[in-house]
Amino acid sequence: MTIDRIAHPSLPRRVLLIGWDAADWQIIRPMVEQGLMPTLAGFLARGAAGNLATTRPILSPILWNTIATGKRADAHGVLGFTEPDPDSGGIRTTASTSRRAKALWNILTQCGLRSNIVGWYASHPAEPITGAMVSNQTDFAKGDGPLAPLPPRSVHPAALAAELAECRVHPSELDASAVLPFVPDAERVIKREGNRIGKLMHMIAQTASVHAMATQLMSRGDWDFTAVYYEGIDRFGHEFMEFHPPRMDVVPQEDFEAYRHCMAGIYRFHDMMLESLLALAGPETAVVIVSDHGYWNDHRRPDPREGRAGPVDWHRPFGIFAAAGPGIRAQAPLHGGSILDITPTVLALLGLPAGRDMPGRVLAEALDGFPSQERIASWEEVPGDSGMHPADLRIDPAEASAALDQLVALGYIAAPGQDAQKSRRDTIAANQMQLAQSLADAMAFQKAVGVIDALEAEFRASPLVRLLRAQCLHGLRDFAGVRAELESLGGEDAIGLPATLLLAAAQLAEGDAGGALARLQAAGDARTSGTDVRMLRARCHAALGAHPEAEADLRACVSVEPDHSEALALLAECRLKSGDAAQALELGMQSAALRLSNPKVHLLIGQAFMVLGSAAEAVTAFEAAVAQAPGWDEARRALEDAQRAAR
Repeated sequence: MTIDRIAHPSLPRRVLLIGWDAADWQIIRPMVEQGLMPTLAGFLARGAAGNLATTRPILSPILWNTIATGKRADAHGVLGFTEPDPDSGGIRTTASTSRRAKALWNILTQCGLRSNIVGWYASHPAEPITGAMVSNQTDFAKGDGPLAPLPPRSVHPAALAAELAECRVHPSELDASAVLPFVPDAERVIKREGNRIGKLMHMIAQTASVHAMATQLMSRGDWDFTAVYYEGIDRFGHEFMEFHPPRMDVVPQEDFEAYRHCMAGIYRFHDMMLESLLALAGPETAVVIVSDHGYWNDHRRPDPREGRAGPVDWHRPFGIFAAAGPGIRAQAPLHGGSILDITPTVLALLGLPAGRDMPGRVLAEALDGFPSQERIASWEEVPGDSGMHPADLRIDPAEASAALDQLVALGYIAAPGQDAQKSRRDTIAANQMQLAQSLADAMAFQKAVGVIDALEAEFRASPLVRLLRAQCLHGLRDFAGVRAELESLGGEDAIGLPATLLLAAAQLAEGDAGGALARLQAAGDARTSGTDVRMLRARCHAALGAHPEAEADLRACVSVEPDHSEALALLAECRLKSGDAAQALELGMQSAALRLSNPKVHLLIGQAFMVLGSAAEAVTAFEAAVAQAPGWDEARRALEDAQRAAR
């Protein structure tokens, strides 16, 4: 089977994909407006941009492999930071051999296109693709000096290893000029016991190293696709977001003053690096910038004190998408994009089709009108060498150990215990739990329950696992099962708010909106101010016809989370039922722009258009609802009525 590229004058000559882990518009937009990110400001002025919804669980190894393959965790196979080590009997970091699906660079290798891949998550050992690859394990090991060689198998082709090793920046090579933009009072701060200057320098050096290796490869010019992954913003977030203005009550004033500029500093550093990437890419290259998720940076930040929150608790469920260059429509807003859409969109820019087994879409509203190829069944079925490693490739134990140490140092995982078998069992259970979360996120609830039920009894008995099972049963409308699962755990008294929410949601789904509302009100004011509670309470009020009360809760949700698509959709529904079709339409459009794949929103938009006398526009909205939910009779009947009215 041969897949030919389409030729079109609007297509770019090549594509540069830039990954900024954890980059967030909530920080970027104000900095752009203040003139602190001039390169990105110019980029946005001539390109397309918007939110990029993430998938769950919000774990970088899973998400960046979803971005690279266009598939969820159950299809690409990367389930966490670590995995069982088939050789040692213990655990190791997730490797390139963990991925079961072809990434963009594997697909392009089969198409005869050359790629540069630098630092992508879980890309070690480097794959023998057409082009060059630098894995994500090129950091200096503890005790290494500036002249230390790169780890074995971290570069393909191996002949480039010495050249790229010279690109690395060692923390000892940094001087005050590198540190002061982040910590202006570094000379005083470094004298404090427990200061974070050493960690800061290590992260700056790691980010600079990735950038230097990427620009070295790009400068050669012989490439069709380059993908470079920068972990710096995410690493800085885990270390310094608690000190970002405004000061959190639990953060000492002295610490706040010491590190308050760190997050702005790392964003400005990325803006400076973007300038050189764009210069090397040239005017014939389409450039796409994405992040896998955002980062809580305001009053919603979790308590940073030890034991109160893990790294994932800081992750906001929206990342960024920005693109500019040939093939990109200038000033185009992005509607409801997700990380699942990146691979189909990059393939379209390269004149290639997506696979029908990729659940995302081509972000057509951001592209400049060129035709997309009809999807093929699956790139996994295309024969020929793709550069993927065999799954049983052996990984050196010393390399695996060093990579594990780095994850522990970053706080992503706990240090493995002395009992290797226990570490292995715990890792398997954690990864299966994350697989179940991914399946539940895709609304494959029955499969998620199957994964949970296959866990060993010890892990299956965990309250968190059983709570997820109850949530899946709710998705399957097995409300008796939800109650049985929660009651066996001790119900609301033992579990608290999550149980209250699930039980109230079950009552609402069964038609007892009044009982659900009473349950929520009985929980007490101290537990009813969160967004999840307000949303459910608003649904109860709406079901009871109490639209002003519903709107009060919904507006409170939107004031806290302006990007809450469900709150906007329900608010639009309330406005429509209250007779304000114009505002209902506006709110519905806002919701659809955040989450395009919601047939209920398209139905509501169509209904608002009909009330406003715009039958032709209503047809378009109803067509979207029917396309997304082909078996939904209400949407089909609404479409037929609108088509008659439009004639």
